[in-house]
Amino acid sequence: MKTPGVLRSAVPPEISIDHVSMTFTGQGRSTNALHDVSLSVRAGEFISLLGPSGCGKSTLLRLIGDLLRPSAGDLRVKGKTPTQARRDRDYGMVFQAPVLYEWRDVTRNVQLPL
Repeated sequence: MKTPGVLRSAVPPEISIDHVSMTFTGQGRSTNALHDVSLSVRAGEFISLLGPSGCGKSTLLRLIGDLLRPSAGDLRVKGKTPTQARRDRDYGMVFQAPVLYEWRDVTRNVQLPL
């Protein structure tokens, strides 16, 4: 999406990731999942995250989706923290392996994340 007379760099990014790191700790060990990642995604852009299994792609998406908190750095979604953007329903997320509970009817499965 181009706006006449406006420099592309002047348009704020939809997703801003600034020097984000994520370290998981447990059982006396630490695992660096992400280290000093920076990325900006503007409205209308299409990006892909590519890499081998275990390189941090899903971790980065979980941070953006407010399912995890970064160990360091700053994330913004539409200029807001991921928590505020989620609460304001500024984005949606579809999981790779959706889970439906067979003991719940359709309505109750849909209501579960609410």
